[in-house]
Amino acid sequence: MKKTDCLIVGSGLAGSVLALELLRAGSTVTMIADSSRSTSSRVAGGLINPVTGKYLAKTWLANELFSGLAAYYTGLETLLSASFYHPTGLFRPFTGAEHRRSSLAQIAKHGLEDYLRIRQADAAFSTCFTGETEGMYAPAAGWLDMPAFLDAAARYLQQEAEWVDAVFDFAGLSVQEESVNYGEWEAARIIFCEGFYARHNPYFSWLPFNPVKGETLLGVIEDYPADTIVNQGKWIIPLGGDRVRLGATYSWHELDFEPSARGREELLQAAGKMLKKPFSVTGQQAGVRPATKDRRPFVGRHPQQERLWIFNGLGAKGVSLAPYFAGQLVRNIRHGELIHPEANIERFYALYS
Repeated sequence: MKKTDCLIVGSGLAGSVLALELLRAGSTVTMIADSSRSTSSRVAGGLINPVTGKYLAKTWLANELFSGLAAYYTGLETLLSASFYHPTGLFRPFTGAEHRRSSLAQIAKHGLEDYLRIRQADAAFSTCFTGETEGMYAPAAGWLDMPAFLDAAARYLQQEAEWVDAVFDFAGLSVQEESVNYGEWEAARIIFCEGFYARHNPYFSWLPFNPVKGETLLGVIEDYPADTIVNQGKWIIPLGGDRVRLGATYSWHELDFEPSARGREELLQAAGKMLKKPFSVTGQQAGVRPATKDRRPFVGRHPQQERLWIFNGLGAKGVSLAPYFAGQLVRNIRHGELIHPEANIERFYALYS
């Protein structure tokens, strides 16, 4: 049999970042990726934002996540010979004097001065957007071009690791005391990075997933003036020229990858409130985020099968979370470093039966 240190099931954001980190650490990797399967990673907006929500909540572990995030992705661009990281910043215009007052109070209350600053948009902004030209700007925000990243990572991993394009068949997995065997492979461990599909994984389906469908619209706004992400309840990402992405919806029902009329209407209504100019739809995409009940990732080892691991549940903040927790998981595997207790699946061992 062929021997490898790690079998990784899934080549979305989680699986790709983890595989790259394992290779960097000196491990051998075999990827098992089903290219015919729809994935949330490939249609995600890839948003990076340290402060979110109506009440300006600092992203969990923001200091740890964002201290090296820009350097991480620019380093990957060099390694993968591709461009996919866009540190555009994010602008959230005030809706009026009361919004300005309450926002300043929230910034002071939560100590967000390192992540948000007040600034004026340029003169062209008011030709396209409703609301005030003054607002909050998050310089650490941006977005990752997910298809460009995933394609570049796949090209690299197909050269530097083993790559099997096939449906993973659980019936073909044999878990031994010292290894796992699958097909022609013998591995020290297998790590499942299946996203939404992990709900049907016989070894990890007991974990409390809370998947949520999200939809975005691709479109064109003539003479679009913004080079930052703009957020007014929904966000608009500049894709270059007059092309933009508008998102996103959240639905805990109809968990499929099919664009819906309801999602399209919700986003177009939001666009109508945000914009003074028409939004011309050129495409619509849908995916199911692998979110969790407590909004924290699932990272760690199976409670009884020490050869079985999971890296999943990154949800809507996956681009920010993936590098940090992939690094933790790799160091845990290789050196025994502890995984953050709020991410370690040991917190749910009591649910396993």
